This record gives sequence, C-alpha cells and structure tokens, in this order.
Amino acid sequence: MKLCKISALLCLIVSTSGWALSNDTEQPIYINSDSQELDIQKNVVTFTGNVSLRQGSIDIRADKIIVTRQTQNGDQQTIDAYGSPATFYQKMDDGKPINGSAMQMRYETASEFLKMTDKAVLIQEGSEIKGKTISYKIDEQKLVATSGDQQRVTTILQPNQIKQKQ
Repeated sequence: MKLCKISALLCLIVSTSGWALSNDTEQPIYINSDSQELDIQKNVVTFTGNVSLRQGSIDIRADKIIVTRQTQNGDQQTIDAYGSPATFYQKMDDGKPINGSAMQMRYETASEFLKMTDKAVLIQEGSEIKGKTISYKIDEQKLVATSGDQQRVTTILQPNQIKQKQ
C-alpha cells in the first residue's frame, strides 16, 4: 500500500500540468555573456563566460551556450549549455519553481525537449531526482531518468509532500 502511494506521488510530481508556464516557449530568448562568436554560414552562435539565457520564466546559467538555428526553419533552435554545472530554473503555472543542474544540457525549442546529462539533478519543492541523464518532454509532461554503469537513479521525496498528496 505504501509503495502504491509513493508511486502515485511520483506520477503527480512528474506529470503535474504546471511543470512549465504555458507561454514560456512563446517568449523571446535573451542571452547575456562575456563574449560571443557567430558563424553565419552554419547558423551557430557560441556564447562564453558567465552566460545567462532567459525565455519567459526559463533561466539557464552556464559557462558556455551554443545556439544552433535550423536552416529550414529559423524558429527552430537547439541550445546546448555546458557548465560545472550548468543550471536550469523554470516557474510552473501554479507559481512553484523547478530547479535543475547538469554538466551538459540540451534544450530543443521546437519540440520543447530538455535533456540534462552527466550528474543531472531536478528539484521540485525539496524532492529530488538524480541520474546520469534526465530527459523531459515539456509539452507531453513526460520525464525519463537513467543512470550509468553501476549507478542507480535516486529519488528523494519529502514527507510533507507524501502527506499532502494522500
């Protein structure tokens, strides 16, 4: 019975309709950095040094961010962030924040897909998911966490959240 309640709580944490503000991905992207390098032929911009990227409530901080624009459709961008670690923050529709960190992140704007790799951590209201890789499909609200060799995915649930969801 307790395992059933914990499983139900995990589903609620992962599938909550408020994971992202509804209009975040419709907002412009603002990037600040110490320097940037543009390759016009390849449609690639590399930002280095104390990089911050904001799109609505999304806030990514990294040592380096590479933005690649698809040549077929200029609205589709892939954002690769590298740090020690790179961090991710987003406010949900209900006002509650979600924080993440990893050594590398990939955010695909067109498909609303975030992949965090190498020491990936997501934290929501004190509960945590840790693994080698955490992938999150924002529009479908699906999360998958995996770990590497001889490691396991770790989830930490706070007691007050378990009681609130019962």
